[in-house]
Amino acid sequence: MAVVVSGCGSSDLLRRSPSEAQRFFERATVPESELRLGGAVMAFFLGPLSDEMFSAVGEVHEPGYLVLVNGDGSFRTVRTKRMDMLTPAWSDHGLYFADEESDARLTESGLTKITNRKATAQNLMFALPDGNAVGVYNGGFDSGDADTDTGYQNQVAFTTGDKAHLHTVQGNYFHGALCDDQVFGLTDDPGAHAKEAVGLPGMSSNADPEARPQMLARLHPLSADGGAKVIAWRPVSGGAHPGQQLPCRDGVITSLSWDTDADGREKPTVLSWNTRTGEHRTHPLTFDDGTTLDSEDFGYAVQSLRRDHLQWVYADGRVFATDTTTGKTTLLFDTTLEAGAGRPTQTLFAFSRTRLHALTVREDKKGDIAYTVFDRTTGELIEQIPIPIPNANINVSHLILARMAVRPTL
Repeated sequence: MAVVVSGCGSSDLLRRSPSEAQRFFERATVPESELRLGGAVMAFFLGPLSDEMFSAVGEVHEPGYLVLVNGDGSFRTVRTKRMDMLTPAWSDHGLYFADEESDARLTESGLTKITNRKATAQNLMFALPDGNAVGVYNGGFDSGDADTDTGYQNQVAFTTGDKAHLHTVQGNYFHGALCDDQVFGLTDDPGAHAKEAVGLPGMSSNADPEARPQMLARLHPLSADGGAKVIAWRPVSGGAHPGQQLPCRDGVITSLSWDTDADGREKPTVLSWNTRTGEHRTHPLTFDDGTTLDSEDFGYAVQSLRRDHLQWVYADGRVFATDTTTGKTTLLFDTTLEAGAGRPTQTLFAFSRTRLHALTVREDKKGDIAYTVFDRTTGELIEQIPIPIPNANINVSHLILARMAVRPTL
């Protein structure tokens, strides 16, 4: 049932009547002048989705909260402005995050913020080796006019020292990788770059004439004309890369991909794409035990490269290792922690050097959320830490669980 309140916008109403969940996180908020990384070992974000920010009666300006969790489960929060799917990135230089008004870095010394107004939905975030940061934001579809239709656009924010730079690039990059000090994006929606693929041999689909091939582009540094630099195309339509941020080693991006070939056949593969040469190779995933995968569950996978194997967590909680040279895939262990639509628990996963980290929320709203750490190869349970945040305070209006990051030294 919809309730219409005359005389005030939804934003005013929510400000006067914050939810119990919002008050809970407000009580844990630390003043910005007092913020330090301290003993935090993990951070996650919860906040509004884009469709909650813009309503028929006006924009809703509800805050989000970056939650810093210590090794004993205690926590504190950082209040942010709006950012759908805010993605924290953590390196030896600090914890990076951004909202619609600023870019921020939190260190042992304190919080540094730089004004940088941008779109309210984040696709990617990377902490560069030199201490700078790059964020990619969803700029939406720009129809222009009849003669200048540019299609989908993203914004790329580059933060260095006390300065922030914001640029518009063609394409929508939900998936990307940090290769040394460069950021690359993969997209099936290349914006105005689509015309560059017209006529390239082998790039069309027999099953879907409207399908576009997949594009690899460099998003940072920008090209000489100030946009994304197109590196290469590959003849696959509907390629789906789970996990948003993809692993890269020696300039080669390696990731899972659910590919649809020119004849409409679908198959899960492991993709290796050389960002220097543009050459790519794929191998279908194979399982000795007859394991089958679901395309929707495949989209929730989180992945990390370890030696010559891509390790990844499937939506049902199983952890696999795929030989990147053959596609042969084996089961390492089962976390029994699930993610994805329709499941009784929702879990965020993150790999670190030797561990797999999991943050689990129960859909039945009973008890507190849990932070679990496994050995990423053997599956040995290293620790399970309850965080005194009731499940009932997450995944409510304006407080949707988004993404997590862990301290890189773990």
